[in-house]
Amino acid sequence: MITIVTGKINEGKTTELKLLYHKDKKGDGFISVKKMDGQNVHSFLATKLSTREQQLLMLHKNYYSESFISAGKTGPYLVNLFTLSWVEKSIEKMIKKRVEPIYLDEIGMFEYEGYGFDSIFRKMIESNLDLIITVRKEFLDIIIKHYDLKDVKIVEVSR
Repeated sequence: MITIVTGKINEGKTTELKLLYHKDKKGDGFISVKKMDGQNVHSFLATKLSTREQQLLMLHKNYYSESFISAGKTGPYLVNLFTLSWVEKSIEKMIKKRVEPIYLDEIGMFEYEGYGFDSIFRKMIESNLDLIITVRKEFLDIIIKHYDLKDVKIVEVSR
C-alpha cells in the first residue's frame, strides 16, 4: 500500500511523516528538514529517519556558492547531486533488504518532470513494498495519475 500524506505548503506534511515513523517504529526513509535564515528558507536537509544522518539536499539560490554541485533546480532551489545519490543508494538498499514502509518526503513537480526522486520513486513503486510519501495537495491528482498509483491511502494534514 502507498500512503500519501498531503496538504498545502507549510501545513505539516513532513511533521506528520516523522510522527508516523516514530509511532510505528518500523521501516526507514528520508524526510526533508527545512532550515531557515531568519524569515527566509535557506535550505533543506535530507534526514535519514533511522540514524538522523543529514546531508544538504536543496539550497536556495540566494545562498549559492561554487562549492555546491547541483543536479538541477526546482523553483528557487538548487538540488545537491551528491545528496540525491546518497538518498537513492540508501533507498535501493532498503528495497533490497525489503524494509517497509519506506518513507520519502516529498514527491512533486520536479519528479513529475523526471528529475529529483523520480527514478528511485519508480523503483520504490515497482518493489511493491509499503510506502509512505508526501505530496503537496495541489499536485496530488497529477502525481497519482502520472505514476499510475494503485491501492493508495490519503492522509490529509492541515494546521
